[in-house]
Amino acid sequence: MDSVDDQGRAREARRRLRAQRERAGQLRGRVVAISLIGFVLLWGVVFGQMATGNDPVLGDSSSRPATSGRNGAGGRSQSRPKATAADTEDEPALVEPEPVELEVVEPEPAEAEIAEPEPEPAPVVTAQS
Repeated sequence: MDSVDDQGRAREARRRLRAQRERAGQLRGRVVAISLIGFVLLWGVVFGQMATGNDPVLGDSSSRPATSGRNGAGGRSQSRPKATAADTEDEPALVEPEPVELEVVEPEPAEAEIAEPEPEPAPVVTAQS
């Protein structure tokens, strides 16, 4: 009878191990699925904000000038949607930025135009030297 009891205990132990492995596999699968869903949702929100021009890292885009590029003249023009009567009642009117005047800086003179340095004064000879 000992062998029958041993075989029963062994079967029960194998069944418990199999059930434990299945539960662990299901738990791992759920964790991976939830992680992927959270990752996709988070990046979807970030991508949506950046695609609409509401990048939170760059700050408030309404305070920036409408032109881009080095001297304020960009290759692309940024168009803003026209304000309707309903929009103006809820939001304050947007003020267009004033044009910026650029200062013209003259280049430094070439080396030929630079005055030669003054010659060094002759050493002074005294009686004590």
